[in-house]
Amino acid sequence: MRMRLFLVLAALVAAPFSALASGIPLGELPNTARPTAYRVALTIDPGKADFSGTTEIDIETSAPLTEMFLHGNGLVVSRAEALTGRMAPNKARYEQLNTTGVASLRFARPLPPGRHVLRFSHKAPFRTSTSGLYKAEVAGRPYAWTQFQAIDARRVFPAFDEPRHKAPFTISITAPDGMKAFANAPEAGTDRLPGKQLRHRFETTGPMPTYLVALAVGDFDVVDGSIPPNAVRKEALPFRAIATKGQAARLGTTMAQTPAILTIIEDWFGTPYPFPKLDVIASPIHGGAMENSGLIVFDDTLLLLGEDAPPSQLRSFGIVMAHELAHMWFGNAVTPRWWDDIWLNESFAEWMGNETAAKWRPDLGVGIGQVQGALYAMNLDSLAEGRPIRQPITDNADINSAFDGITYSKGGQVIRMMGGYLGEERFQRGVRRHLERHWNGTATSDDFFANMAASAGDPRLVPAFRSFVDQRGVPLVRFGTAPGGAYSLSQERFRPIGVPDFPEQRWLIPVCAASGEGRQCAFLENSTGALAPIIGTAPWVTGNANGAGYYRFDLPPADWDRLLAAGAALPAAEALTAADSLWAGFTAGNGSFARVLAGARAFARHEDRIVSPFLAGRIIAFAGTAGSNADQAAAARFARDLAAPKLAALGLNPARGAYAAEAADRRQLRQIWAAYAVIEGRAEPESARLADAARKALAGDADALDPLFRTTAFRAALRADPKLAGPLFEALAASDDPLFRRQAASALGAEGGPALLDRTADTRLQNLEALGMISAQLANPEARTEALGWLERNLDALRPRLGGLLGGFVDSTAVFCSEADAARVDALFRPRLEALSIGALDLDRPLARIRLCAALKAERGAEASAALTALN
Repeated sequence: MRMRLFLVLAALVAAPFSALASGIPLGELPNTARPTAYRVALTIDPGKADFSGTTEIDIETSAPLTEMFLHGNGLVVSRAEALTGRMAPNKARYEQLNTTGVASLRFARPLPPGRHVLRFSHKAPFRTSTSGLYKAEVAGRPYAWTQFQAIDARRVFPAFDEPRHKAPFTISITAPDGMKAFANAPEAGTDRLPGKQLRHRFETTGPMPTYLVALAVGDFDVVDGSIPPNAVRKEALPFRAIATKGQAARLGTTMAQTPAILTIIEDWFGTPYPFPKLDVIASPIHGGAMENSGLIVFDDTLLLLGEDAPPSQLRSFGIVMAHELAHMWFGNAVTPRWWDDIWLNESFAEWMGNETAAKWRPDLGVGIGQVQGALYAMNLDSLAEGRPIRQPITDNADINSAFDGITYSKGGQVIRMMGGYLGEERFQRGVRRHLERHWNGTATSDDFFANMAASAGDPRLVPAFRSFVDQRGVPLVRFGTAPGGAYSLSQERFRPIGVPDFPEQRWLIPVCAASGEGRQCAFLENSTGALAPIIGTAPWVTGNANGAGYYRFDLPPADWDRLLAAGAALPAAEALTAADSLWAGFTAGNGSFARVLAGARAFARHEDRIVSPFLAGRIIAFAGTAGSNADQAAAARFARDLAAPKLAALGLNPARGAYAAEAADRRQLRQIWAAYAVIEGRAEPESARLADAARKALAGDADALDPLFRTTAFRAALRADPKLAGPLFEALAASDDPLFRRQAASALGAEGGPALLDRTADTRLQNLEALGMISAQLANPEARTEALGWLERNLDALRPRLGGLLGGFVDSTAVFCSEADAARVDALFRPRLEALSIGALDLDRPLARIRLCAALKAERGAEASAALTALN
């Protein structure tokens, strides 16, 4: 509603024109004008409703123009003119032409070819969700941050808002005296102004695209430091960590560990960090992180870590910090020319973030998490509805769809697969060649493929990359027996029950199998191929060595039997991909549910936190969405039976610090199985023990409950005594610990019932906490139907506060399992796609997952139910 209002106001001020007969450029702007520099001066007071500014853009035009296209979204433009040399200003009329922010300037007299300056005066409202210049109140103080990727710089100032248009920025921010201001470049100076205002002037940046511009204003805590020189970077790097007032003490881990992560990355690239400073800043509603050059924004939970931060929070910090720092080279120094190549930025940073974090803290189990992410992407990529990694983008409305699990997790795994096939030295050499050739400029996917192939001396890399990047779907590699211990290979598209047949597809797949003592690889270029005998005499063989391949596999029955017999002893990555392929076979109609149950027992004995409960989790989730009450009860007993020996060996003491001296992987394994025992299995005495610890913690005993167990313990306590919802909600609202707040919100949402969702309107909750409560209730099989009904009644009321954040929430509805459920979800969201700033695919995917569940239930539900019943 607010955006529509400002579009009307802008039209009244700017005397709008009708769209050109030639049409609006919905994708790339015409090449008749390009920016060469920006000067942006903004007045930002996050305590107010609006901000204002003036913007000057130096441009070069290649032809006479009476009008020009650029970008602006929701801006009230009170002045627009062009300056050419000493000529009088050339007045222009500004008009926003569509909802994605394509705008036009029509000049009073023709603009000749050459150099000009565009000058604007403008204002706009602050946003309340993470797009453009957004604000939030924390402990009664207002703050503002920016999020411009993908196309939201245009919400703050007029711009040529495309990645190919890299230009220097000179920025100044006028803010209330007493507030701090930050931007991409170091601060050059300040000027005191009337009305207790302070103007902050920043140095001019190097060339960068608009989506990497960043600003922040507020009464922030700042911890100053520097990162010492190393073998690659010869100068100390100014480094600051920034957070809302009172949070400085929680920035210790960030200040201490970021230098080590950056050093690993600099060493791998062989070139120093490319910007004059590194600031990292926390936001309570960001929900992730953004790689703005010199001023990286993170969600609070990623930067604000307590002294007893659980391993999962440390792991997220390391992965995301490394991911964003990798972008400084891959994305910022070398930028994609257009949005259809943004996948390469994110895929490479996804791979690099995991690789770097694994080197930083090998004990946190980072590597296996990357494999888990790839398996999630395979689930998306197996649906009838989807997209390839690299998808042509011809309309601004389709840009946001490029930021999904396919881009991040599938793309990251494809990078990992090709890198593993080449070996680190050849892969690293190709990446360095690519960066050197395009430094401070732009590049395309084809540039990257060519540089990798040339550096590796293997031209097959180009079609191999393209076979995964340019087509949808997951390959299924079938292994068959062949003489002398060899294997025959064949490939086809993996197709679960409920997905229609596709035309025949073929990939160029680096297939690597392992036995634990040896490894053998083959490049599967055709529909069939062969794999030489695998070196070694280990009693098992798996079809995806180190879990590095982006494919699922099927083995001869005897090989599956040997693999399951060795389940607990398998390397983690091999075990996880084997478990996934076993479950995938069942969903495709190729394996029995009895074998899945056997696999769950076998892999439950594994010591890895993800492998151990993987198949048990699939069984419980299937029973929870597709099964009867009896099936769910049987699955709960199965979870208790699997968890009991694990917890008997590990122990379960929920007190703070009880396991602080243990290795991180053992602590994480205990946390996971405690959750399965209590949440899924409702096991006693574990549930009572954790509920008691939660009650004591809420009563003020800070040592009763370790952060590792908070969410599970709070859920157990709420089940035992629903009246605890009130005290827990008040504890959440009063806390300044971001992790505690998220954990409490998740527990309240899962166990509080639909009535508690009414409290998401409480302004003491941050936006992401409110969304977390709703998502958690949808994830609970006992509450999800009522939660959907609550959404149907309240979605429109949520929109003014939560705005675009609701778009990412649509996927949370993929927890149902009938056509009737799919119809309800479709009716709820389809009419609101534009209002939620999402595309049709963002809704079509969860609908496809609901229908896929329904198809699997219809074809194999009876078999699964009989197998679960037989467990009694």
